[in-house]
Amino acid sequence: MSIMVKPCTPDDEARWSTLVHEELAAAADEHSRRRSAYTIDGSTSLVDITSLNYASLKAIALENILELERHQRLTRKNHYQDLLNEIAVDIRNKHRRRVQRQQELENVRNTLSHLEEKQRYLQDRLDAYNNTYEQSLTTLQSKSARRNGLKKLTNPFSKQATHLRSLKSRGEEPRFGSYKYSGQQLLQRGILLSWEGRNLKDDDITVSSNHINDYDIEGSRGQMNIPGAAAKFTWDDLLEAEYEGREVIEFFGDAAGGGQGSHDFSMRKSMDVRRGKSVDMGPRAGVLRLDRKAFVELLSKKFWREAS
Repeated sequence: MSIMVKPCTPDDEARWSTLVHEELAAAADEHSRRRSAYTIDGSTSLVDITSLNYASLKAIALENILELERHQRLTRKNHYQDLLNEIAVDIRNKHRRRVQRQQELENVRNTLSHLEEKQRYLQDRLDAYNNTYEQSLTTLQSKSARRNGLKKLTNPFSKQATHLRSLKSRGEEPRFGSYKYSGQQLLQRGILLSWEGRNLKDDDITVSSNHINDYDIEGSRGQMNIPGAAAKFTWDDLLEAEYEGREVIEFFGDAAGGGQGSHDFSMRKSMDVRRGKSVDMGPRAGVLRLDRKAFVELLSKKFWREAS
């Protein structure tokens, strides 16, 4: 109590001012966001003691001590030894917590460094895989295109031969091939499972590729494309469907809804619509459902055949 009520001297004020400035400078140098013992969080109702002179600080401290004594948390009979004990505990714990935080921060930095190193390693592996994958796609599909360019014997009266002649006459031959099948044919081969609202005896399915890993599937009747029966997909889409365990993949109609057991692919307008032609063929094509495994086998046979 004698210390608290003792008048402040100019030397006391100077020492207090120097102490505050040194502490604030040390805290700023160590970490700009680290709060020192002399700054108060703006979210609290406490006073920022850095703005107080030494006399005001002692007055506030004495006021709080008397308030604690009134609530019997302290007593002057032991010269406020309980308060001194609490201050000593805080000082010891503050150092211990500071060391603990520094250790935790170092552990976090080491973990982050290891994660960044692992990320770089995995990214390099992923880039190498993607490059190899793209090169393999290009090589295999190009080999298949060269082999198909050898002009295998094809029945000149078949649907496929008529289809190729039609593409050639329009100058629309896809670079890597185009294959046309009747819906009934694909149904019998177990590739086509269903095509909502369509007559499989009259409707055809065409699968073509003009770019590496870029495929088009379209529905038609005769030489006329069916409105809404056009979709675009990649080999990665089929791999993703296999990875997800989907046995059925869907195109056209509301396939973008991604029903259970199906895989939705990006949709685009049919070729006739893109050319500005208006084709009235009744209702738009419903959902086309294909057996994923059988469809992949068909594509592999037609587009991934290596040159002998």
